[in-house]
Amino acid sequence: MTLKLKTHLKIGDKVQVITGSQKGLIGNISLINKKKGSVAVDTLLPRVTFKKNPQGGEAKKVEIKGMIHLSNVMLWDKETNVASKIGYKLFDGQKKRYFKKSGKVV
Repeated sequence: MTLKLKTHLKIGDKVQVITGSQKGLIGNISLINKKKGSVAVDTLLPRVTFKKNPQGGEAKKVEIKGMIHLSNVMLWDKETNVASKIGYKLFDGQKKRYFKKSGKVV
């Protein structure tokens, strides 16, 4: 049985990378893998690998989309230009996400 991790992020959210070699990059989420708990951000540099031809030909250069763990990104507030934690409140009977720093709804 595989465990699916909960996430506070959705596809299309603008996030900032807060740790790692690409710290500080800001981009949109293009893919979420809940089984591994990772996301693909469009501005991350791709990882380059080389695939060898089994018949002995030349190796091909292949770029793999960079994935990063959920805990290493933080949602970006476009209006205040700062990364912020997310909270949940009921607005008009609906549960919505809001930025804890500014109090604005996502």
